[in-house]
Amino acid sequence: MSIGSWTPESEKAALQIDTDWLNTCIAISESDALDKLPAPFSESEQQHYSAFMRLPQDTWQQAVADLNNDQLIQLIRFFTVAEERISGWEAGAESPAIWINKVLRQRGEKLSTDMLRWIRANSRNRFIPNGSLG
Repeated sequence: MSIGSWTPESEKAALQIDTDWLNTCIAISESDALDKLPAPFSESEQQHYSAFMRLPQDTWQQAVADLNNDQLIQLIRFFTVAEERISGWEAGAESPAIWINKVLRQRGEKLSTDMLRWIRANSRNRFIPNGSLG
């Protein structure tokens, strides 16, 4: 069990997902540095970004709209592992990996069988990649 910070809904609404942070997340995934998480994030960054893990679908879909499919897949990889390795980043059915996968599906792109296996091997969150059934 982890102890994280709680962010009120009113403050979550004001949060903006910045491109620099997303590019950092993509770079970590592309360089196969996921096993080093929570590095390179400081404790204060880990705490700050924990609130981003539970932002609504619309916010995430707007934030990643201009990224290409390969970048989206790298973000799915990043958030799948980050949720496991960074305290306070647990998101369950609200995982950014789910919202990003929905963007891919809207584009007509499906995750490969290998990617689905990789997700299962690297996450205990059974909502990733498709979300809840309800």
